[in-house]
Amino acid sequence: MSAPAAWAGETPDVLNDPWQLSLGGFIVDTDTEVRLNGDTQTGTDVDWESTFGSGDVTRFRIDGQWRFAERHKARFMWFSSSRSKSTTLEEDIEWGDETFPVNAKVDGEFNFDIYELAYEYAFLRRDSYELSGTIGLHYTELSLSLEAEAASSGGTLTADIKEEGSVGAPLPVIGVRGLWQLPHNFWIEAQAQFFAISIDEYDGNLQDYKVMATWQPKKWLGIGLGYNRFSVDVDVDSDKFDGSLDWTYEGPMLTYSAVF
Repeated sequence: MSAPAAWAGETPDVLNDPWQLSLGGFIVDTDTEVRLNGDTQTGTDVDWESTFGSGDVTRFRIDGQWRFAERHKARFMWFSSSRSKSTTLEEDIEWGDETFPVNAKVDGEFNFDIYELAYEYAFLRRDSYELSGTIGLHYTELSLSLEAEAASSGGTLTADIKEEGSVGAPLPVIGVRGLWQLPHNFWIEAQAQFFAISIDEYDGNLQDYKVMATWQPKKWLGIGLGYNRFSVDVDVDSDKFDGSLDWTYEGPMLTYSAVF
């Protein structure tokens, strides 16, 4: 019992403690426009929010870092967003090799995950702040599906139809990050990351901006409030996904963090 008790009583030092973990929840505005082409037709550009609305939504973000030397850190991040909803179409949608007609009842499912692994070097470091440069890799994983049953589509379909596509897009990033210590166990963190790439079947760009204020009175207790904007715009031409994704989420986030 002595080790946990001692750990709980230690004063946190975010600028020097080796490990930091945070779990965030979001009040997020999203803007998603996707297109899935078929073998013989170009798909319809679908505004997911206006077509399907929010539906059942799951969103979270996990961030972590390991400071393995005074100026050197490894960072990781996982953001996950998924949603599903049924709607009656107000216009035809060309999706893959299928046409989902107006007035058909369609089930839409959207799953989106982003993983990041990055190296960070503090090129400016003082007792109360540090400024760092970051280089890393984001891996974006997307799957989308539309499904309609003839029995529930008011005679607009003669048979059940389903079309889905999935893609994993690796996008390298570079960026800067700042961390400042304030009085009364408050910390300010700000970061900006960006990259554009055109290689093989991928052509796109990624942007990630975040600012966060955290109160960390104990190693095991940190409460943060901030704002995050993440966008990815990529065109893909592969066997499993031929189309485009233009996706943005932005809004306030509330996090719980621990350092050790």
